[in-house]
Amino acid sequence: MSGFEVYNSNGALTIDSNNKSIVMSGVKEMGSLTDTGFYLVPSAFGNGSTLGSLANNFFPASGLRWFQLTADGRYCFPGASMYEAGTGRFMLSSNTAGLSSGYLDVFNGNGQLIWSAASAGTMPRIADFFTIPAGYDLASVITLNTAFANPWICVSQCPANISDDGITGGYSGLMIRRNSSTQFQLQYINKNQKPFSTAMGSSGFRIALAYFTGY
Repeated sequence: MSGFEVYNSNGALTIDSNNKSIVMSGVKEMGSLTDTGFYLVPSAFGNGSTLGSLANNFFPASGLRWFQLTADGRYCFPGASMYEAGTGRFMLSSNTAGLSSGYLDVFNGNGQLIWSAASAGTMPRIADFFTIPAGYDLASVITLNTAFANPWICVSQCPANISDDGITGGYSGLMIRRNSSTQFQLQYINKNQKPFSTAMGSSGFRIALAYFTGY
């Protein structure tokens, strides 16, 4: 069918036959990290010596990236692809993969299948957000509780950058620490790059938290 829309209980549009959103997802283990401790990025959670980098070309060129941080007391610098070994796993989501036809197929105006109940089980269910309130300077740690346990964090939305010209290094971005399955701490760090208030402004922002069927 075309001209089809579905809204959730909060009034948010979740299925729209005019637009193809995330349709397929697959889990990927972290694997071995490289250059652990090479870049020291101090935060309230540690000095960065336990953080290593994901393998080259770990992520595909397109699609959303999700990370499930599973170890209490551990942290990551996700926008810079820096993690502590063995602390979680990834889900890679795509809006270009083909769909399986099944009950309740949704087509756009060109007859392209853009959603189906048969493939819905692989799609992210966004059920909460890390919300940074307007006016809050994330240079100071914020503690947030989630509506459900062990969320998948949309790391595609996590800002971060590391620069190194061989003489002077710099970094900025979001650190995330897990206190428990439903409590997390966030902090924005920077050195020789823009602080949070300059880089992100004062309007606040949100990072999507999802769950995936069977994970």
